[in-house]
Amino acid sequence: MKEITLADLDPRLQKQVDNARKSLGKNPAYAIDIMSGIVARNPGCLEARKILRQAQNTAHAGKSKGLSKFMTRVTSIPFAVTGDSKVKKDPVKAMESAEDLLKANPENAAAHKLLGSAAEALEMHGTAALAYESLYKMEPANTEYVKSLMGAYIDLGRNDDAIRVGEAVYRKNPTDEEIQALIKKASVQQTMDKGRWEEDKSFRDKLKDEEESQKLEQASRAQTGEEGLRMLIEEAIKGIEAEPGNMNFYRDLVGHYRKLGEFDNALEWIGKARELEAGRADVNLERLEMAIKRDKMAAAIEEQEAILESDPGNAAAQEAVATLKQEERAFRRGQSEQLVQRYPNEFSYRYELGEIYFEDGETDASIKELQLALRSPKVRVNSLVLLGKAYKKKNFHDMAAEQFVAAKSEIPGVTEQKKEVLYELGECYEQQGDMDKAMAEYKNLYSSDIAYRDVAQKIDDFYSKKNG
Repeated sequence: MKEITLADLDPRLQKQVDNARKSLGKNPAYAIDIMSGIVARNPGCLEARKILRQAQNTAHAGKSKGLSKFMTRVTSIPFAVTGDSKVKKDPVKAMESAEDLLKANPENAAAHKLLGSAAEALEMHGTAALAYESLYKMEPANTEYVKSLMGAYIDLGRNDDAIRVGEAVYRKNPTDEEIQALIKKASVQQTMDKGRWEEDKSFRDKLKDEEESQKLEQASRAQTGEEGLRMLIEEAIKGIEAEPGNMNFYRDLVGHYRKLGEFDNALEWIGKARELEAGRADVNLERLEMAIKRDKMAAAIEEQEAILESDPGNAAAQEAVATLKQEERAFRRGQSEQLVQRYPNEFSYRYELGEIYFEDGETDASIKELQLALRSPKVRVNSLVLLGKAYKKKNFHDMAAEQFVAAKSEIPGVTEQKKEVLYELGECYEQQGDMDKAMAEYKNLYSSDIAYRDVAQKIDDFYSKKNG
């Protein structure tokens, strides 16, 4: 199915879209009614779907508390199986089913997955990206969501965005071969698109990189089946028996158990590897151990959330989810603090800790870490953006604007992160009473994504006051 723009719609429908957009802030339910009908009749119109989603999110804001907050992010196995069969049988119908679920709850993770899978089957890569972006916003640390989003971005040619989201997760999961392969694939495609084949490597070298990237991706996919992983585990154990000091066999074994979700086995073999002389000083092995402990916690949370989906009134499961999430949060914070203490000059760790402090409401502590994180080229832009938000939270709007201006100048093209920076910068200027500067940023954003948050409403309100 071909994706179309708003300009491709009948002029009468375009007028309805304008009316829906104007009502987003004041009457989102009205906007939902209009846009639901338009999307149902024109499922290929990505911009219409974006406006519908914005209206749904606005209407739903503040409603998802307590139990519903736990349930929105569940990915149940029964639903996943049903969703796969729906996509194979009739992807268009699957998209309709997904939208019905999202109308009831726009934070339904399973519905976004269904929409994304159906859109991929129809080669509607923009719609797939929209679905996976929603999942990524809900759970940015979920590697499966990240991989899906990266794949959609690569299909769209948005390689910068694919690399950005991939690297953010890869720093925390440095042994994830699929993430690594996707980053490499996006990097090769990025270089090809920019026509810089001869700048730093020969044509043959570039081609070799692309081939290796494809082989890596194919190999990683081929090895995700349980039977294949069991065979690889046997091979790795035999390798250890033959060469007890070969760390590569230990790493392979841990990785296979991790893919199977057998985290205790993975941790057991990491423990054995770290008893070896080569393992004691292996920092990457230490990081891998921490990452698998986080995976184990996440799996425990997901298991309890699955119980809640089938039995919403289960008080024990509700309590377990709350406790497990609190423990996972404390572990992640303690881990980040430990890494900063042990490696004070590894400034990317400063960013991760600053991010945790910011999420925990410890703004001053966050600012301290983020200011140091600016020294790392890997996380500089992310640090500028989060530092701007931290200053903004303290109502230091002039200082926040300085960070967003710097970030704006360092982000090439129009990415999702660039859009966020333009919006945040506009709000800073607006809070300072400088509406001319604020509108300049909002207009830049409006010209690239009319459906971004409430930027259309801000533009309409500004001109209504100006002309009134």
